Amino acid sequence: MAKGNAVQVCDFSRSFLRWRVDTLKKPPITVSRPLPMTLNNVRMPLDCRTIITDERTGWRTEIALGASCKAEQVWVDSDVWHDPNADMCMWGSNDQFVVCKQWDRLDKGVMLSPPTLGPQPVKHLGSTAEAFDSFSLAIKVIPGRELTEIDDILEALYSEHPMVSQTEYRSHGYHVLLEYPVMDVNFSERERYYQVDTGPVLLPDFENTSEPLLQGCCLAFVAHNVPEWAEFIVNVPTPLTDGIKVHHFSKSVRIEDTINRMIVVE
Repeated sequence: MAKGNAVQVCDFSRSFLRWRVDTLKKPPITVSRPLPMTLNNVRMPLDCRTIITDERTGWRTEIALGASCKAEQVWVDSDVWHDPNADMCMWGSNDQFVVCKQWDRLDKGVMLSPPTLGPQPVKHLGSTAEAFDSFSLAIKVIPGRELTEIDDILEALYSEHPMVSQTEYRSHGYHVLLEYPVMDVNFSERERYYQVDTGPVLLPDFENTSEPLLQGCCLAFVAHNVPEWAEFIVNVPTPLTDGIKVHHFSKSVRIEDTINRMIVVE
């Protein structure tokens, strides 16, 4: 295989969000059912990491997006799945987290436990120190090779080696780097093209100033077939009828002047 530029990327197969709930130390604040245990550890593999830098101040944060699961009751003999059930994932930095739960429609009205905490929000923003006994971004970094020629990209796609992609761009005074495993990809050696179609990734929304930056991030899928642009299909509240909205990947967002990289991990 042809040589490429050496880069460091996340080993998504061995990187995780990890957190620990110990009710003997502090009560849980993100659950919708009482816990049957006093101690619970979670290991959630990563779908994406998003690194945001404020170019005006130098402030930098790394956010890891955990894989999706379903709302469940742990360590029970039956009735594992919550009813109503929700798609659940988490993303977090070193000091903040968002638990994202999406039911079959918006405004489902599922209460937190205890109910005095109020309805469970779709994006529950909190402090990692206040909510958990411990919380960490357990990210393993490994070497890869950035491929810039289409022949090298096609050769890598025909191989069994994992591939990672990066999408880098600037917006509203911020520098953004998205890094994610290449899950689905189309390619042809005859027409000599490739197209990444993968996700979910975590897309910042700098136009939404009503929410903190971490809470304003959105789940999205990304597509690109050249280095200089990327299109995202974003999960947003979507009208189903006049009175009902659902969560759906329905908003298309195109970002110009990106740097999209294709990286092979051997």
